[in-house]
Amino acid sequence: MLQQLRAREIVERAYWAEGHIPFSVRVKALEAGLWSAEEALDGLRRIDFVGRHVFVFHHLRVFPDASLRAVLALVRQPQPGDGAEWFADEAALAAVAVRLARAGQPDAALDAIRALSARRGEALRSCAPYFSDAAMACAVSEIEGWLPGAEPLVAFLVACDLLPLVPARDSARARGEIVRLRAALEAKEAEDGPRWGFSARKRAAEAFAVAGMFDASEAECQGLDNVDDLLSVAREHPGESCARIARIALERARTSRYVPAALGKVVAVCPALADEAIACARGEANPVTAASALLRVAARLGEPRAPALFHEAFCRIEPLGDAASDALEWIADWAADHGPSLTERERAVLGERVEQAAREAEEREAPPPVEAAESRLGQLLFGPTHADRIRADRGFESVLEFAEHHAAGDHLALVMEFARSLEGERRARLAWALLQSGEELYDSPAFAELFSAEEQREHLRMVLARRERPADVEILHTLGRAAHLATGAPRGVLLSLYLDEVRERGGRVRLRGLFTAASLAEGDQRAALVDEVLAEVETCDHLSEEDRVEAIAAVMPLVAAARAVELAGRMLHAVAEGQIGRTQASHRLMAMPDPVWAVLPASRWEPALRWALEEGAEFFDWTSWQQKTLPHEVRALLEVHTSASSPACEGGDDASPSAAEPNAGGAGGELSPEQRLRRWASEAASLSETERAALAPEIDAAVRAILANPDTEDGVLCDTMASLPGAALRAIWSARACADAWRRTIDISDPALFAYLPSEHYLHADAVLQLILRLGGSSALCDFGRMLVGLQHEPAA
Repeated sequence: MLQQLRAREIVERAYWAEGHIPFSVRVKALEAGLWSAEEALDGLRRIDFVGRHVFVFHHLRVFPDASLRAVLALVRQPQPGDGAEWFADEAALAAVAVRLARAGQPDAALDAIRALSARRGEALRSCAPYFSDAAMACAVSEIEGWLPGAEPLVAFLVACDLLPLVPARDSARARGEIVRLRAALEAKEAEDGPRWGFSARKRAAEAFAVAGMFDASEAECQGLDNVDDLLSVAREHPGESCARIARIALERARTSRYVPAALGKVVAVCPALADEAIACARGEANPVTAASALLRVAARLGEPRAPALFHEAFCRIEPLGDAASDALEWIADWAADHGPSLTERERAVLGERVEQAAREAEEREAPPPVEAAESRLGQLLFGPTHADRIRADRGFESVLEFAEHHAAGDHLALVMEFARSLEGERRARLAWALLQSGEELYDSPAFAELFSAEEQREHLRMVLARRERPADVEILHTLGRAAHLATGAPRGVLLSLYLDEVRERGGRVRLRGLFTAASLAEGDQRAALVDEVLAEVETCDHLSEEDRVEAIAAVMPLVAAARAVELAGRMLHAVAEGQIGRTQASHRLMAMPDPVWAVLPASRWEPALRWALEEGAEFFDWTSWQQKTLPHEVRALLEVHTSASSPACEGGDDASPSAAEPNAGGAGGELSPEQRLRRWASEAASLSETERAALAPEIDAAVRAILANPDTEDGVLCDTMASLPGAALRAIWSARACADAWRRTIDISDPALFAYLPSEHYLHADAVLQLILRLGGSSALCDFGRMLVGLQHEPAA
């Protein structure tokens, strides 16, 4: 068992670490020769497949020609851990195909094209300049033979992309096939509704235009209504045919929801239609819409028409007064951008807005970045009145210290920008301080300018050394839960391991770890840990009052009555003063032992309890409070607030689903495996041993059915783990625990049983620990804890 867990954990930490190496570091490592192409590809195999595809698509250029076949295999085939969610990304595959063709590897390029679906034609067109005529003819023929078996949408898209490559003798047949597929798609859309953002008619019109079939393209445009679609096709047409399609767009623009934008776009594509667009704008009944349309058309025209249209737009808006203040603002913006001569009336109305635009334009003429960096850094380090100290020797020494020990994020970028302004010794000293800072500098625009090629390589080597080692993960939660579940001597060992990790931390993490350990310890060890917790509460400077009260509430049940009363006084004061959040107040008060409530006078507890009830009654767990043995006065105050909120409480109880409710969906037929497991979990405690044994084969079969389905999440297994029989647990272990069965998860919330096992963020750590405990006992938990600690402190190979 331990060997399996160790192998699994090593694999997972290596993959976790690999996933945190930024793309920019991978690119620079390849370019600088720190990684070979094989090493880079091996790293990409260990990241999630979406990131892998994105990297290949955007950074394919960094791979040498000799490694392109390996890159093709990387994006074409799933890698270990990809799971059932994997898919081949067509954009990445198409990019690899084109690069292979350019590198003189036509056979491999054609192999990549064959792996494509909707992008087959597009990829072949991009590869065409690098293929021989014979190879192209063979490829076109092969795709045409593949088209009849493809889905209608895929066949249509590929046929459109392939059309310019089809021989002239077959162009009429290809055109007819595209028209047929387009008609079929439109008929399907009429039944099912249109696909958002996609127009089959527009796609066909563009394909015909690219292939030089302008008459066919114009014929398709007759059925288009969208102005943008028509203008997109018009851009592919020459001269008169472009004007004819633009005129169709102008007719559609008259009824468009966005008339001003539509008219401006029409004139941008076909300036010859400016007069008709202006007439259309003047015909708008809404003066604001008319003015906006005139200005958008004017922006596409030159002197003298543009200023005249501006004056006309102003005359339509100005009589509206305050009702059109927004319109006046963008008219003034247009004037500032395009600079027409203003009349006296226009200057009076728009003056203030024009002056503001002028001021903004002046501000855009900012000082050079180097001067700005020096000024801002000087103000940051020495204050606004002494910023010029940065130029003195002592001031520069302060800059060096800041760069080496304190600068990060935006401040680090500011220091690097300042370094670019320096020369000679100062520049070299500041660059050296930046290198010594340990910060990652490679993404800064100044990186290549400030450092020599060898310094860049050394810096990248340092970054890679830091990121390539197995990831350090947070094991506190797992060790603490393991100690809680274990009994006897193994609990003592796990508690010792837990405390060793806790004492390496500081602040809130250390404090919480100490009081958690105190709750698990016994005898003298518990007393010593309580004293350590309370000492930490008093002496640690990095704690909020809420943290201190949380620790006091946690150890209060662990101390003698007299000391508990003393601690309760401090906690009650903090609650009454509102020093902790209202969401936590009820939990802190709940932690007070019942005898403490009986000893304290009402003057001590009433202000705190009343504040908590008035500010956060909805956060009270009324059922738990009813189970406490409290003085009459406390109970009376609680009952007043309980009765006031009883409708909500009752409604919440009525709305709470029973444990068996998930099975309701299966009442009318066969229960699913998940439903059978949930029913078993809700009924198992009430069954006799004989009944449990009789049902065990059914439960085992349900577990195996879940494990056999690659798309099933493990949440139901984790939720029902405590009640499952031994055979089912062994089946789960066999299917999920070994390293070979490991499944990478892109999302940390994915409830795969062993995903991110030791992490505090892992959702099902308790279920895994329960599984280890049920199969191997407390000693197995103890061995598991030792293994985690050993991996955490094992030096990087």
